[in-house]
Amino acid sequence: MKVAIPGSFMEAIDGGAGGRWLIRVIRAGLSKNANYYPDAVLREMVPLLEGVRVFEKSDAEHLQRQGKSVKNLIGGLSKVRFVEGGPSADAGQIVAELALIEPEGAVAQKLRSAYSRGLSHLFGFSIDAAGMGEPSLVEGVRAKRVTTIRKVHSVDLIVEPGAGGELVTVIEAAAGGDKNSDATEGAMELREIMIAAIKAKRPDYTGEDVSDEQLAKDYREVVEAELKSKDREDPEKALNDAKGKAKQVIEAAKLPAYGKARLLERFTGAQEPFTEKQVINAIEAERHYLARATDSGKPTMGDFGDLEVEDRGKKVADMMDAFFDPTHKNHGKVRSFRECYIEVTGDRDITGDVRFCDLPRLREAAGLQLREAVLSTSWAKVLGDAITRRMLKVYQGETDLKAWRKVASVVPVGDFRTQERLRIGGFGNLPTVAESAAYTALASPGDEKATYAVAKRGGTESVSIEAVTNDDVNSVRMIPDELALAAANTLYEFVFDFFRTNPAIYDGTTFFHASRGNLFAAALTPAEFSAHRLAMVKQTRADSGKRLGTKPKSLLVPFELEETAYNLFQRDTNLDADFVQAIKPEVITVAYWSDANDWCTVCDPARLPAVEVGFLHGKEEPELFVQDMPTAGSLFSNDVITYKIRHIYGGTVPVDGGKAATKAVVV
Repeated sequence: MKVAIPGSFMEAIDGGAGGRWLIRVIRAGLSKNANYYPDAVLREMVPLLEGVRVFEKSDAEHLQRQGKSVKNLIGGLSKVRFVEGGPSADAGQIVAELALIEPEGAVAQKLRSAYSRGLSHLFGFSIDAAGMGEPSLVEGVRAKRVTTIRKVHSVDLIVEPGAGGELVTVIEAAAGGDKNSDATEGAMELREIMIAAIKAKRPDYTGEDVSDEQLAKDYREVVEAELKSKDREDPEKALNDAKGKAKQVIEAAKLPAYGKARLLERFTGAQEPFTEKQVINAIEAERHYLARATDSGKPTMGDFGDLEVEDRGKKVADMMDAFFDPTHKNHGKVRSFRECYIEVTGDRDITGDVRFCDLPRLREAAGLQLREAVLSTSWAKVLGDAITRRMLKVYQGETDLKAWRKVASVVPVGDFRTQERLRIGGFGNLPTVAESAAYTALASPGDEKATYAVAKRGGTESVSIEAVTNDDVNSVRMIPDELALAAANTLYEFVFDFFRTNPAIYDGTTFFHASRGNLFAAALTPAEFSAHRLAMVKQTRADSGKRLGTKPKSLLVPFELEETAYNLFQRDTNLDADFVQAIKPEVITVAYWSDANDWCTVCDPARLPAVEVGFLHGKEEPELFVQDMPTAGSLFSNDVITYKIRHIYGGTVPVDGGKAATKAVVV
């Protein structure tokens, strides 16, 4: 689970002149993006933040985890510590000192100016970290309770954090102190503190030859043990807290009243502390108990339905699929694009403004995990994912436009550089070796090569705020279908154009040429097809002169020759099929060919490919991206969301490709 947790400036150390600031990294409790951070998790996070790098990024770069470069690096954290928040639970915070690399740089000047004018709240921090969480009900709100933070990747200075923080006051620098002490010294000091804390509980612990990762693990174990001991010291408080959480979780469960009553009686009357996990397991057990009472396997609960931990992201994805896909079982129930937008965002007036959205609803709809920066991109993501799924379904379902696969081989390509395809010639027959005689060297075969490079193909399509407001259902529904057809047609014509246009290939002569023995001029007849077949069979391997013996597997024709080609391999009045009628190649009608007389034969590409098609990184389907990231605070960029379709591939006729096909250019 990826986590981005926000914070903000608290105060300027030495007035900010030395480029040192005290910042609040994170505050415990419920964030406005419905993530809940307990004090215990923050305490464990402290050593992970020591020495972490700080980057200046746009919100879009932060959300996409981009912008992590030297030019964006502005400083690092030190003296990280947890500050208790008072008697109430989960009210603490983590603070740290931020040392800027350039104390007089543009960032430092902007911070000092904002701080002096009381505008420090305009800046915020978001921590890019890896952690884990679980669904929970907190303060009557469905939230994600963070259970652990495993690693902190960076801290980013951004505009729109999600969990609060602020500049506090100026802190004076110690006289004669080294303002340029680096993160390494801070880390060593922290290591000594952690070792001392562990030794206080484990006197035999030395910390020698222990890695930083193992030290952090040992430290966490000591902290957890201490917290557990505190709970044991005050069992009444632990029990009351558990009962309060149990009541919230049970009341939020989709169970009938009598089912909830059974569970509430059990847990509110408990005499020993219990965990939230035990409560969830009890709810699941109650559901199974009630399910056995009905034939259908689901308890009768009136309007409550079947109890389940619902992933709203999946529910929204299914709704969007139903809107776009006419074969979906619920297609007839999802008729309004406007209602889809409202269901995802909660923005009932179609303002496109994040301030009028239901943020927890928006986050859940996007299927995102713990990301504390406000997600202006959520609507674009939900819609883009739905368009992509429909586009790929249509693309993969266009079987007629996949006919190119029957005449070409497919390979993955690692990069955009020119690809070389070598053809090494063959050896002749092996000579006889007499008794006690030496083996003679075989004539080494020559080699030739064909080259090509992959290229990007694509374009953009936009969905405007007007399309949502006007509920322009038909035009929006057409987008994925038309994108899929455009991509499929482009690739289809790319491959069959090698046969139609007869381009010059690796040796400078055309694909079909008299010198290759694969170019003819007569119309399609049984005799001419037989002549093409014989010419292909007699093609030889380079250097060895051995016949390849390849035979036509496919016959390519325009619509005008489709009937002729079909009848070519059908018995007429003869009882037994003749030679040509018995061959029965697959007739492929190339839809866009306009010449009514030309035709081609192609052998099995698995044996000898006439055309090779290479896809970048093996991605054979088109991809869809958001072209312009929505601006901060808005679900749109200039009132539109622009999507970019991209398909990257290339191809060529291999060195022996001319031996795998024939063509008749009929005048």
